[in-house]
Amino acid sequence: MRVFVAGATGAIGRQLIPRLVAAGHEVHGMTRSESKKAMLAEAGAVPVVADALDADQVAEAVARARPEVIVHQLTAIGALDMRHFDRDFALTNRLRTEGTDHLLSAGQNVGVRRFVAQAAAGYRGARSGHYVGALGQSHCHMVPGQQR
Repeated sequence: MRVFVAGATGAIGRQLIPRLVAAGHEVHGMTRSESKKAMLAEAGAVPVVADALDADQVAEAVARARPEVIVHQLTAIGALDMRHFDRDFALTNRLRTEGTDHLLSAGQNVGVRRFVAQAAAGYRGARSGHYVGALGQSHCHMVPGQQR
C-alpha cells in the first residue's frame, strides 16, 4: 500500500516510518525541514518537504505521492510552559485544524479513501473506572481535582 505520512520526522512519525516500510508499504514521509530528508531516506521512505500550513504545497506533495492512505502525525510540540499553554500549543493547534483541512482536501483530490489522524484529549478530574461512550458522552462520575 502507498502511505503518505505527514509529520514523518516527529515523535510518532519517526517510529512509524520504519514499521510501515518493514511491513512492505511504499511510504512517502513529509517533513517541513529540508535537513531531515536524509533521515527519511535512511528509514526507507520517499522524503517530501512541504509546509503543512501551505495548502498548495500539501496538494502538490500528496498529488505526487498518489497515496492510498494519509497518516496525519503533524505536531509542533516543544517545551511547554503550562502558564502559557495556549501560546506554546498554538502552532500544533493550527496544524491540527488548518493542516488537517489541507491534508483532507489534497487526499480527496487524488481519491484517498483512508485518513488516519492522531488525537489527544485532556480529561480534567479523576475517572472512576467507567467508560466514555459514543460521541464523547462520559459514563463516569467525576470529582474535579480528586486524584486516584
